[in-house]
Amino acid sequence: MKPKNIKRLQMQGKGLHASIINPHMLVVGSTSSPVANHVVTIEYEGDGAIHARCTCPWAINGGVACSHVIAALERLANTKGRTLSFWTSKEEAERQKHRVLYLSGERNGDGVWITSRNAATHTFSKN
Repeated sequence: MKPKNIKRLQMQGKGLHASIINPHMLVVGSTSSPVANHVVTIEYEGDGAIHARCTCPWAINGGVACSHVIAALERLANTKGRTLSFWTSKEEAERQKHRVLYLSGERNGDGVWITSRNAATHTFSKN
């Protein structure tokens, strides 16, 4: 399931604490409970596709790009001096003129697109 409001999830993800266990596993705080955590696991494909799983109810029921996955990916990007933005279509992502990645869902076409840029770059597209 692709999220309907990816920008809201992106903002929620920015407010979550993510701890790196290793480059493929992170522990992320819960949005609903300050004492709960979710485990996010990430796999990378050579073609720029990313597969991520989370222990939250949304992800367990087939949702892609929950706020925990977004927080985990953003935390990993920050370690490389990068920042991410999330998009529901490839066209929106390509308009940003940055590196484009794909966060794959369980079914074809239900993933989201990610752009990665240098964290020091603050350019915004006019849309």
